[in-house]
Formats: sequence, structure tokens, C-alpha cells
Amino acid sequence: MKKYPIKTGLLTLCISLCSLFTHAQNKLHAADSLFALQNWKAAKQNYVSYLGDTSVNSLAWNRLGYCNHNLGLYTEALKDYQKALDNKPSPPVRGVATARMARSYAMLNETTEATDWLVKSAATGYNILTDLDTLADLKNVRQASNYKDLRKKVYEAVYPCAAEPHSHDFDFWIGDWDVYQTGSKFLVGHSLVQSIAGDCALLENWTSTQAHTGKSFNYYDAAAGKWEQDWLGAGGQSDRQRFYNGEYKDGAMSFTNESINAQKVKVLGNFKFYNIDKDTVRQYLEQSADDGKTYQPIYDFTYVRKKQ
Repeated sequence: MKKYPIKTGLLTLCISLCSLFTHAQNKLHAADSLFALQNWKAAKQNYVSYLGDTSVNSLAWNRLGYCNHNLGLYTEALKDYQKALDNKPSPPVRGVATARMARSYAMLNETTEATDWLVKSAATGYNILTDLDTLADLKNVRQASNYKDLRKKVYEAVYPCAAEPHSHDFDFWIGDWDVYQTGSKFLVGHSLVQSIAGDCALLENWTSTQAHTGKSFNYYDAAAGKWEQDWLGAGGQSDRQRFYNGEYKDGAMSFTNESINAQKVKVLGNFKFYNIDKDTVRQYLEQSADDGKTYQPIYDFTYVRKKQ
């Protein structure tokens, strides 16, 4: 008989705790519903009631911050976003919270802080460039006297290859070209060379005058400190090549390669792109089937930039 009061007390405590939990969840559901309706003031009241001072719900803190932001309470919003970040949010929440930190700092006209948070947001994988270029909240950043430098800093955080100097070694080949047999006016094809993947690679789109087509993918391998080119042509298996050890030196990008020909003989290759001037590039390939003792030219082309 003496145990009943204890059991009754535990049951009462359990019921009370369940009631408190249900009440808190109802507050959160109400807050989320009002947030979706963009009723910022009412949503804020419910988030504040739900969160108290000790909640670790990073998503709710982030949303409370956005309520305060839309109510013009930017300093309060920053505190809420920081609490969201302090509670180890998921990557998507972290990206959004850091981006919103930037927006609140921008609205306070603290452009340096705003830019720092834009960079942090970019580091989470959040593509902050779209926000930077379009959002009204970031107008102060766009109007800053050093905006060009600020945007470059953010761009390089989103696209780290842009900040790698060697990633631009081959930029002289970017363009829309007519391609001729070197030393003649004989047109052999056309080539469109584009910078792709946030300055991480060059894509060559080749079309010969004989209807042959192909593409090459050119990129700088920072780990190896060298450039590589992967070529895939329309000629099938024999029209696939990889060039490596690429290095820009003395005005030319130079590659080497090694392959096995139809006679099962090892073939060595030297492949060069000469940076003649801003409108002219010479492409030259030579190969050796005697282990490098002698080399024979395979082709020698001159790229002439098309006039706009």
C-alpha cells in the first residue's frame, strides 16, 4: 500500500511532462504555420514562447531570426542566427543562417561584416552569389565603393578554382576560333573553347571541315601541379587520348603522352599550344615510335580568333 503514492506521483509527473511537451510542440507547429504564412509578428511570439533561453532547436532559432529580420529588428536577428549556429545545425540550416547573417549586417550597413558572412555561407556550399546579385537586403553591399573586390572575394569562395593562379594558365586558348593548317589559308576546322565549372576546367568543342567532331576536357590538377587534357573524338576507341604533365612555360602550354598504336608499339607524344598573341594560338603535335629518338609531326594548326 505504501508504494501507491509513489506510483501515483510518477504517473502525475509523467502526465505533466507529456502535457508540457505537447504544449511546446503545439507552440512550435503554430509558429511554423505562421512563419509559412509570413505572419512574422505572430510567428515570432510563438517561437519565443517555444524556445525560451535553452532550446537547441537550430531551425527554430534560425526562423526566429528571420522573423526579427522581416520586422526590421536586425540586431535581434543576428543574435538568433548566432544561437542557431551555436547549436550545430545541419548543413542546409547552417548555409541559410550564415547567408541571413550577411543580410542583417548589410541592412545595418556593416558591409565588411556582411561580406565576411557571405564568404562563410559560400564555404557551406550555399550559392550566395545569386543573393548577392539580386536581393534588396544586400543593396548596401552592391553600392559599396569596393564592391568589385567584395564580389571577387565571394566568387572565389563559391568557385575556389578561380583563386588558383595556375587554373588560368590556359586562358589564352579560351575563345571562338577558325583553325588553319599552319602557314596556309587552308581551313581545317572550327573550335569553341570555354571556361567551365567555375574556372576549374576548359572545354574544347571541335568541328573539322571534314565533319569530324570531338571534345577535350582540360584542367589543372593542383595535387600534381600539372595540367591534363582528356580528348574524346568521333573516331571511336582509337580517337581517345590523354595528355598529361601539362605546364605553361616560355609562352607555351606543353603536354606529353604515351600510347600503344595498332602495331602494339609504344608511341610517345609531345603536344604544345603556343601563345602567339591574344588572337592567335598554334597547336602542334609530334610523336615518336622509337622511344623518343626521332619525332614526326602529326599536325600543325593555327587558331585565329573569330572577329566579333
